[in-house]
Amino acid sequence: MTPQSTGTFDEERAALAADLRRLRIDRGKPSYRDLVARAERSRAGIQLSMATLSDAFNGKRLVKIDTLMALVRILRSYDELGGEIPVPGHNAPELAPWRRRWQAIAALQSGPPAGERPTAVATPAPAPAPAVSAYALRFRLVGHPGPVRHLAFRADGRELAAAADTDAVLLWNTATGMPYKYRGRIEDLGPVAFAPDDSLMTVNNEDTRSVSLWDPVLRTRRKTALEKHHLNGIARLAHSPDGRLLVSVDTGGSVRVWYAAGHVRVPSAFDSLAGRVTAVGFTHDGQVLALVDDPEGVRLWEVFGAQPLSAPLADQPVDPDTAAFSADGRVLATAGRDGSLLLRDTATGLPLAPRPAPRTGRIGALAFSPDGLLLAVAADDGAVHLVDTATGRPAGPALTGHRQPVHAVAFSPDGTRLATGSHDTTVLLYERQAPPVPAPTSDSDSDSPSAAGTVAARALAVLARAGRPVAMPPLTWDDPLVEVVFSPDGRTLAVTTGSQQVLFRDALTGQPAAEPITSPAISPWALLYASDGRLFVCPAETSTAIPWDPGTARPAGEPLTGHSGPVLGLALSADARLLATAGADGSLRLWETATGKPADDRFPGHAEDALAVAFSPDGRRLVGAYRDGTVRLWDVSGPRGLTHSQVLHGHEGPVWSVAFSPDGKVLATACQDGAVRLWDPRTTKPFGDPLTGHGGSVNDLVFTPDGGFLATVGADGALRLWDPAAGRLVGEPLTGHSGPASGVACSPDGSLLATVGHDGTLRRWVIGPR
Repeated sequence: MTPQSTGTFDEERAALAADLRRLRIDRGKPSYRDLVARAERSRAGIQLSMATLSDAFNGKRLVKIDTLMALVRILRSYDELGGEIPVPGHNAPELAPWRRRWQAIAALQSGPPAGERPTAVATPAPAPAPAVSAYALRFRLVGHPGPVRHLAFRADGRELAAAADTDAVLLWNTATGMPYKYRGRIEDLGPVAFAPDDSLMTVNNEDTRSVSLWDPVLRTRRKTALEKHHLNGIARLAHSPDGRLLVSVDTGGSVRVWYAAGHVRVPSAFDSLAGRVTAVGFTHDGQVLALVDDPEGVRLWEVFGAQPLSAPLADQPVDPDTAAFSADGRVLATAGRDGSLLLRDTATGLPLAPRPAPRTGRIGALAFSPDGLLLAVAADDGAVHLVDTATGRPAGPALTGHRQPVHAVAFSPDGTRLATGSHDTTVLLYERQAPPVPAPTSDSDSDSPSAAGTVAARALAVLARAGRPVAMPPLTWDDPLVEVVFSPDGRTLAVTTGSQQVLFRDALTGQPAAEPITSPAISPWALLYASDGRLFVCPAETSTAIPWDPGTARPAGEPLTGHSGPVLGLALSADARLLATAGADGSLRLWETATGKPADDRFPGHAEDALAVAFSPDGRRLVGAYRDGTVRLWDVSGPRGLTHSQVLHGHEGPVWSVAFSPDGKVLATACQDGAVRLWDPRTTKPFGDPLTGHGGSVNDLVFTPDGGFLATVGADGALRLWDPAAGRLVGEPLTGHSGPASGVACSPDGSLLATVGHDGTLRRWVIGPR
């Protein structure tokens, strides 16, 4: 199956139907009735009908993309023998070719009506389609004193500058997600830009008509450039792609162009523009400047001579106020205040077809990936949409980590990272994910090294679906191990010991990855990585939680103090704003991660120890688990101080661990009574009977990121994988620990599980590419 369309719409629709029939045969040829029933009991929110299946398999019509994806997910929930396996997540890599295939066929269907002449448009050279869901969140950067309006990457991509509204520019290490100590905050204004020599350019907060240059290493002000040449404060800075030129725009809308090396002004007539410039952009050769001018709209200007190359471009978005050029200068994107978006060929000025669908609300920023295949569109609804520039269609689901409007987006120079800045004062740093490895196309391909890697990847996937993960060599210590967590990038494992230390190991090689935490003595039951790379640990002899920087082996913030007994559980909200703690005093508490201050006191104390705590993915619910078997679900979406909770009854004994599924539709709880229970958080009713099989206490559990598996460990030393949708065990128990297993963790990409036990052993299990 290929994502490229080579025939007519009818031919490609028929070919798609044939591929669906072939997939159905490969999966044991389940009947239509079986597929409908499998969808209903999958608990994945998938609905299929007999009529829809008939249309899809026989090619009677092109079904909706959501319907096609649902059908493929259900077909792939059967193995080669027709046995049921977990339903793939909606972002599973194997769905990407089907999604691109549908998009290509739909583009054929969306031609002009019969008898109508097509509109003359420019078409760029064909380019390979970008990977769907190409970017995944790696770090959430918190601590900005106000809304983040401007972002800039250094040329090597290792440093990110983020400018907030309140006279502060913060510098971040993109590899670790940590701010640069002692030189990481500059008391100046945005906008920000890195000069060709890596010096940082900011607007001088004492004279906003001047630009300051900062030493790239010492972060001391080196000199002041462009001094007082604007009548108003500077609002925008942008370099040409070759670094030779710099354009500046002030708050009144006037434009200046400079030679970047000496900050000598390029003679121009931009001063005489009638309107107010709201956005600018260079072509790749620096010869042409696009000015988004209010009220004239978008015009292209010759930089040397400052002559307009044309009248204002036709077919403008409504009230355009945002623009960006692709790196090669062939495509210009402009956006209007109404959410409309337009891509046009810069050589002809003609719009490119198809036109991207309008967004809801104003578009705050635009940025092209360096290869020009993707356009990042920042929206007022807090989402960042990735648009395939070849088709104008979405390139995967929107990135929805922000809670308020997004003001800034930026790709790193090599395209491997995407940064987004929001009114919610956070920056999200995404990392490009490798596309799924294609299957070999012929027997001759298997002789090549790359094909061998493909076969190995496919073998891991087949084993994982059958519940037979591959064990990696164990790591052992002369000390019981209690808890284990992965770092946000999945490269490091942090492990607590019975001797109250925290050890760090490379997740793949097992080699030490950082200095251990030996002082203060650490409570072994509470350990949590934040998305910015900090590790939250809890001293054994106090009632506090401490944010810790593993890179410097020192605290990375003020301790969180408030419990009257040891802290036994930690949880972080999805937006990383709040940290929840569970204490031996029976209480739950919320803290602001940026400031370390208490965020809420709505939770009354419980008679027994609070052992575990977890946030729902949407942040609206908080669950606490207690030593007396109580599980209490709190609604935290209301005003601060409003108490509302429900009790989930059923366990008999301490509840050691709780977790929400990634979609928030299932809550899992693990108890000393040997049972794992699955609950509906909305109704607080259990899903079926408890999951049983561990020969004693169930000590910890975790969902894989796609929700396909629930992993549990217990006093019997075994690791078990469950299909949470079907409520059944997948494969045989995974053994290896010679005593109780106390902790389990899953890597952020869902490909690796780690378990620790009282036998002092850390075990890792490859569960396949997911």
